[in-house]
Amino acid sequence: MLIKSIILGAIQGLTEFLPISSSGHLVIFKSFLDIETQGVIWEISLHFSTLLAIFGVFYKDIFLILKSVCHSFKKLISGESITSIFRDDIHTRTFLLIIIGTIPTVIIAFSFRSSFESLFSKPAVAGYMLLVTGTVLWFTKYSLKADGNKKNLGIIDALVVGTVQGLAITPGISRSGTTIAAATFRGIDRETAARFSFLLAIPVILGAMAMMAKDTVTLKNGEISFLIIGSVVAAITGYISLRILIKIVTIGKLHLFSYYCWPVGLFVILFFL
Repeated sequence: MLIKSIILGAIQGLTEFLPISSSGHLVIFKSFLDIETQGVIWEISLHFSTLLAIFGVFYKDIFLILKSVCHSFKKLISGESITSIFRDDIHTRTFLLIIIGTIPTVIIAFSFRSSFESLFSKPAVAGYMLLVTGTVLWFTKYSLKADGNKKNLGIIDALVVGTVQGLAITPGISRSGTTIAAATFRGIDRETAARFSFLLAIPVILGAMAMMAKDTVTLKNGEISFLIIGSVVAAITGYISLRILIKIVTIGKLHLFSYYCWPVGLFVILFFL
């Protein structure tokens, strides 16, 4: 079980940020390795470790956002309108857009929770969704071919990306790949698209962890330690893969991952049908 936990942690860390779907790969490898886990509980626990990777990479952005929000709150108390704050303070605007983008994600997650959970026992579904992910990534060769996009991130953009993030709960759909793609399809530049994608994941992961806290007591005695080991591995590999992905997005080569998603998806479909 120890080796299997390490393997699952490494898979989670590598695939969470690389646009090839961590949930899809976990479902597939758990089927191949015949591992019994606590379903979404195990999935979210490993996601929490990748949250540490996000903090490690974007700690400066997170600090500036929190600092600006505190400063903007003082302005709001002193009588300045929230409209002017939203317009003039880029970090506070990012914070508000994260909140706005989180709303459709939460609505989708709560509305279809049972349906999503049932999909984690169907590896063939992950295969089909990897084909979808690959197709979405392939089209980024056009939206990322030149960094001429200079559109500022707006409310509609945040809602679109947040909706895509909610749908990405489906195993086989890459959260990072589809949210970055959605932002660039909306005309957002590469760097902003990548940064917003990962900052938007923070409140969702924190909320999911809070929801699952009561369920962790149902884990078997030895499974908790294996869960911790897997999470540590996921955090380390997640930090490395996130750094790699940012460089790939910067040079506009996100579409190359479609050539991985397509054959893997087809193989999984044929194997599990």
